[in-house]
Amino acid sequence: MDLKKVLESDCDLYSIILDDYCTFEFRLLKIKEFNLFNKLLNGNIPAFILYEEIFNICYLSDAKYLSNTLPAGYAITTGQMIYTLSGGNTGEDFLISIAKEREANPLNSIYEHMRCTIFSSFHSITPVMIENMTEKQFIKNFVAAENLLSKSRPEFKRLDLEKIYKEIYNIEEPKKPNETVKDNIYINDAVSLEKELGYWDVKDAEQRFLKEEVARMNKEKLSKSDLQSLDRR
Repeated sequence: MDLKKVLESDCDLYSIILDDYCTFEFRLLKIKEFNLFNKLLNGNIPAFILYEEIFNICYLSDAKYLSNTLPAGYAITTGQMIYTLSGGNTGEDFLISIAKEREANPLNSIYEHMRCTIFSSFHSITPVMIENMTEKQFIKNFVAAENLLSKSRPEFKRLDLEKIYKEIYNIEEPKKPNETVKDNIYINDAVSLEKELGYWDVKDAEQRFLKEEVARMNKEKLSKSDLQSLDRR
């Protein structure tokens, strides 16, 4: 396999084993290449010639170094398979390919979130450019994209790393004391009450409540003093 040719192709790699001594590594046709061969196949050129040419283009080694004893049908059959995998599928297969790609790149995955954040900030960056980044470059571009969106879009929220970390390692939030919970409920209820009844109505109710409490306490004190006076008799 020609590693230089592999890097220059910048495509996914495929491999087929034809027998114990023959393995082909290849790439698929690019859309422009596929469209060209598709037009030629609909013309008067024999299909086996085009399939062999497809093999020569996509084979990731130099075809001239293949053994002369290798059956010619190997290259032609592989070329036909490359053409089919590159786009010569039915409508159903096309939809299945989309479904598989969606499964491989889930909408809510961290990687997809980072990728889309970069695309949203830097419109000149393409998916191919991201694939050619190192991990360090990818993270650097993502953080820069977050910073840009945080300044330009007030509603934008940065990736919650702490939340993700706790989910990955099953770290639960410590429970708050009951008193704190009750205080929060009381505060929330007071706020809700003010919204329902109006601020001044609530304040009047509070004042009446305080007066009633003071009167009750005075009454309790009088009752105790009366009891004490009765004890002295």
